[in-house]
Amino acid sequence: MDTIGKRITHARENKSYDVNQLSDRIGVKPETIRAWEADERDPRANRLLRLAGALDVGFAWLMVGKDYEPDDESMDAGRLSSVEGKLHRIRQLHTELGGLISSLEQDTRFMMARDEELDQLAAIEELAS
Repeated sequence: MDTIGKRITHARENKSYDVNQLSDRIGVKPETIRAWEADERDPRANRLLRLAGALDVGFAWLMVGKDYEPDDESMDAGRLSSVEGKLHRIRQLHTELGGLISSLEQDTRFMMARDEELDQLAAIEELAS
C-alpha cells in the first residue's frame, strides 16, 4: 500500500463500504472516490480528514502509510477527523430518525381514523339489526 489511493481502497474495503456508501459519508461524488483510489487525483486535506473519520483510520496513515511515526499534532488531527466523521454520521442518523418518526405519526393517525370508521360502521350495523 504505497499510494494514497491504495490506502483509501484498503480502508474502504476493510469497512465493507462500496464507493457510493463512502461518497455519501464524506459528501463527494463516487467518481471522485474512484479517481482518488486510481491515484488519478489526490484528495485535499479537508477531504482526507473526512475520509479518515469515515474509515476509522488515522489521517497520517492515509497521507504517508503505515510506517509513519505520528507526532502529537498528527495524532490530534486523526482524533479530530474521527470525531468529525462520527458527528457527520450522527447527523445523518438524526435526519433518518426524524423521517421515521414522521412516517410513524402519519401511520398512527391513519390507523386511528380507520378504527373510528370501523367503530362507526359497527354502530350503524348494530342499529340496523
